[in-house]
Amino acid sequence: MTFLTEKLSGRLKNEKRFWRGASLTLLLLMAAGLLYCGLQLRVYPGWDFGSVYQGAVEIAEDGAFSESSNWYFTTYPNNVAVCMFLAVFFKIFGGLCSYITLGVLLNVGLIVLGVAFLFLLAEQLYGGRLAWLALVVCACFLPFYMHAAIFYTDTFALPFVTGCFLSYQLRKKDARFLLLTAAVLAVGYKVKGSLGVILIALLIHIWLGKEKAAERMKKSLLLLIPFLALVGALTVIPQKMPFFDATDSYQNEFPVEHWLALGLTGVGGYDANVYWMTASVEGKAEKQKTDRTYIKEKLEEYGSEGLRQHLDSKIVFTWGDGVYFAPEKLKRDPLRESRLHSLFLYDGADYAKTYRYCNAVQLLLLGGILLSLLVNFFGKCETREIQAMQIAVFGLFLFLLIWETRSRYLVNFVPIFILMGIDGIQGIRSLLPVKKAGK
Repeated sequence: MTFLTEKLSGRLKNEKRFWRGASLTLLLLMAAGLLYCGLQLRVYPGWDFGSVYQGAVEIAEDGAFSESSNWYFTTYPNNVAVCMFLAVFFKIFGGLCSYITLGVLLNVGLIVLGVAFLFLLAEQLYGGRLAWLALVVCACFLPFYMHAAIFYTDTFALPFVTGCFLSYQLRKKDARFLLLTAAVLAVGYKVKGSLGVILIALLIHIWLGKEKAAERMKKSLLLLIPFLALVGALTVIPQKMPFFDATDSYQNEFPVEHWLALGLTGVGGYDANVYWMTASVEGKAEKQKTDRTYIKEKLEEYGSEGLRQHLDSKIVFTWGDGVYFAPEKLKRDPLRESRLHSLFLYDGADYAKTYRYCNAVQLLLLGGILLSLLVNFFGKCETREIQAMQIAVFGLFLFLLIWETRSRYLVNFVPIFILMGIDGIQGIRSLLPVKKAGK
């Protein structure tokens, strides 16, 4: 398609207008497909996000958390901000349809927005033709359609990933766009904590530049200070809201070590035994002590070779799942039977076809990431814009190597994987001989 679209571009009178029109058409078709799949596959959010959904409904209807919801948010305070966001949406549009349908509509809107930001980002970097090609890959990426009904932080964070990288590109026109980048990234971080790797990646990328040290320091502060200030505000403000009683936070809150302990168990996903081990102890300090003891014991049990094997299994579990854990969520409590279930559920009659297709696409994405990294070696050591995204993906890889992990945690970075693949293809294309006119 890269070669075919290149030939087509040479015959166009207004190339930019054509590719923008084609991209808008494709984006609208993708939005329609997402909406159809989201409504057909609606499922009651009975997984961990069920508590966030229930809390949002309680705020929208009653203006306060129930006792069980208050316990949940003092245990996992990182989810308060996204609950408030969902509650505001429910409050504004409640009555138009069910809350679950509203959640699906919001989710579809955020996925489409994230993909639109990807197009604008790719257009900035590689032009309209390759930006359209990036949209084609997005439109062919089935897990987006499978996750349309799973309104959760994995997809909610998607526009913040592509949005902050888009804003970061605009810093070349005006350094003050770094303030916008920091704001978008801070909100995204409160939605999904794994986005913190992007901040580190952008800071590293700034310091890889060839500007004077004073200029690099200025840009770093323009990015870092607003980010920390806004994250602090978004952490404190929800705890002061009248609908939330945070007095039991110290007694209930799980420490960071809990997710590290989960990451050392099995293939690194959720484990009920580790959860109850932490939950059975009162007080954050005691929970922290219990989890640290467990972590020490697991590391001693593994040894160096055992730990290597464990990390290998985590990598396969996280990066080798082409369906991104979606069937597991879709089967929990569907609101209706749909013909799509035969394609998207583990026990569906046509699921084998979906599985093979999705894993082929996943191999394509992973291959694209490797191609993009390979292009760096032919770049004569210059700093490229795509390297900020490469560093972020590597940071995500390291983060999920030690943290509790699922393949669905990668969904919000998929547009970046696609963009790196476009970069790899473009890099290879530039190395091939160009046929001269008349030859």
